[in-house]
Amino acid sequence: MGDSSTPDIAAETQDLPLARPERLSLAWWFVPFALLMALVGGVYLLGGEDSTAAGLAVLFGYLSLACTFLPLPTAWIVIWAAAPVEGGGLGLDPWVVATVGAAGTAIANMHDYYLLTFLYRYRPVRQVRATRLYRRFAAWYGKAPFGTLAAASFLPIPVDVVRLLAISEGYNRLKFAAGSLVGRWPRYLLFAILADAFQLGWQWVVGVLGATVCLGLWRGLPPLVKHIRERAARRRAEKEDTA
Repeated sequence: MGDSSTPDIAAETQDLPLARPERLSLAWWFVPFALLMALVGGVYLLGGEDSTAAGLAVLFGYLSLACTFLPLPTAWIVIWAAAPVEGGGLGLDPWVVATVGAAGTAIANMHDYYLLTFLYRYRPVRQVRATRLYRRFAAWYGKAPFGTLAAASFLPIPVDVVRLLAISEGYNRLKFAAGSLVGRWPRYLLFAILADAFQLGWQWVVGVLGATVCLGLWRGLPPLVKHIRERAARRRAEKEDTA
């Protein structure tokens, strides 16, 4: 029996636009980003492999790619950038690391903003906004959107849900980027200060990276395995029906 609270989701979402007056163009975002990455690459090459400029270029370039659609771990590179050179780190100033890192993450989150907005042009993707669960979370988020986004960006919790909710609700782009920046800057600063103050070495960097990867696999593998099993079961059922 279907859910009576959403009797015709397709009908509800057919004319359910985002709360945004303009249509966003992927080219207007990703072409300038490609040029920015070329500039970052030039800074790395001109600065030299062991220079401060090269280290900041690597930090910024990596974090600007770490979005939901490319879920790269982020904590390890912040620790590595601020860790002392003697321990295998880059030895960069924690305040600079936090600022450059937060700017890179804000750009990465804008990738999500543009890509998800593009996907919302298709009705099957928009259907999620007509469900009871979505409406409940949207009402909670709408009470303090900027604060919720900034807090989720700071706290060590999966932030993807809040960020994607903000995008699907058509939250202002500048406020969206600012919320990410405001939340991530103190988080990265904390990581960088700890790495510098406690002289964390490469073992900590590898450990944090490994823990982050394991956490990501723990979150992502069960749904993937379940999907594969369900797909295999459907195929077996179809073969039995045709036999």
